[in-house]
Amino acid sequence: MTPQPANRYRPILRLNDLLHPTQQRERAIEFATIDEPIGPYLDYSKLWASSRMPALFLVKAPRSTSRLTEEVYLVLIKQRVNWMIQTWMQTARTNLAETQRMLETKLNCCETHPVDVPILDEDIDGQTDNWVVSSKQWRDEWAETLIIASDRFSEMLLLQGVKFPVQSLDKSHAEFQELLNLHQEINLEAWLSLLYS
Repeated sequence: MTPQPANRYRPILRLNDLLHPTQQRERAIEFATIDEPIGPYLDYSKLWASSRMPALFLVKAPRSTSRLTEEVYLVLIKQRVNWMIQTWMQTARTNLAETQRMLETKLNCCETHPVDVPILDEDIDGQTDNWVVSSKQWRDEWAETLIIASDRFSEMLLLQGVKFPVQSLDKSHAEFQELLNLHQEINLEAWLSLLYS
């Protein structure tokens, strides 16, 4: 009986093996950097905006995030929408029901296919803690609806030719202050008008 050849170890070829050594080093640095966790939206100190329609796509980003993937960007833009809804209710002095009607009207008149809208729970029992939790959940659901459930935002992003990952801007960038001012000036109504224009 002839001896069987021993199974030889065959290395698995990985993407990193195909990269130039300089690219390998850059990739290692990128994955070694731990990003600042997603936290309170207004505390972020960096920005990102597309070159066209910056008011629509502009987001604040965590300090240590130099490059935004699409997944991170979608989390941040949902945080921005949530913040805009909350700010709108405070500055326009509207209640949940009035804001719900405005959002539903804008969504229903402009969407090409039906989108399930978040339901406003009007049976909040009057306790402040319950109202705050319910209001935040309602804003989160609206942000999810406007950014993910509705196709309009992703269509607009695609039309702008945005390719992820994208580079975030810090305070040393020439346009930072102008973009930050734009971020603060655009309210929910103006943002919805840009989205559904």
